[in-house]
Amino acid sequence: MSRGEPFGGFPGVARATAIPNLFFATVLPDMTAPGELLAFLWVARLVQEQKGTVRFVSADQVWAEDGASESFTRLAGGRAGLDSGLAGCLELGALLGLRLTGQGHDETVYFVNNPGSRRAVTRARAGDLQLRAGTAVQLVVPRSRPGIFRLYEENIGTITPLVGERLLDAAEKYSAEWIEEAFRHAAELNARNWRYVERILIRWAEEGRGHEGTEGDSFEDRKRRYLGGTLNSLSRRP
Repeated sequence: MSRGEPFGGFPGVARATAIPNLFFATVLPDMTAPGELLAFLWVARLVQEQKGTVRFVSADQVWAEDGASESFTRLAGGRAGLDSGLAGCLELGALLGLRLTGQGHDETVYFVNNPGSRRAVTRARAGDLQLRAGTAVQLVVPRSRPGIFRLYEENIGTITPLVGERLLDAAEKYSAEWIEEAFRHAAELNARNWRYVERILIRWAEEGRGHEGTEGDSFEDRKRRYLGGTLNSLSRRP
């Protein structure tokens, strides 16, 4: 169809791409460039056309798809608009990215941020899932706001598959702001342990963040307020 020809309309039965309603209420209003919207729509379409439970695409795959380069060239400044749009979607949390390197291979692949993709990313980072033969996996972390995986690695250590599942559960239950603040509190208490962070989040969910005690609390009082009970047993767990 050329620019001068009007679109004849969609057929009654046709292949379709499902976009979650939550996207329109929480992600779309925060997008600041056409490339971000285009990048998300193209990734969503291409991964839904794939088979299996692990679905991802690279920027090159998006660009090579019929109609993609034309849409980015017309609306978002060409290939640079695709690359910046994908980066913007990572910052918004709409997409997840993994960098794959090794044996002359270096590319970033993108997943729609849903429970299945989060599990696949966790498995790939733990070495339980190989996305491309002979490649190492590195999480692409947006600069704007650290994700829960980066916070864990920076404050606690290496992520195991078991811990990864617990982090995914927490990311679905609590806001990014709460998670960041809980890691900060745990670091201030020198409690670099996921159990401490998790207990802080649970306590906030049950009692609210307004019940954090007074500034005059001692170091041990603050630990007991967040964690309760004996501390030594918790400090030995991941």
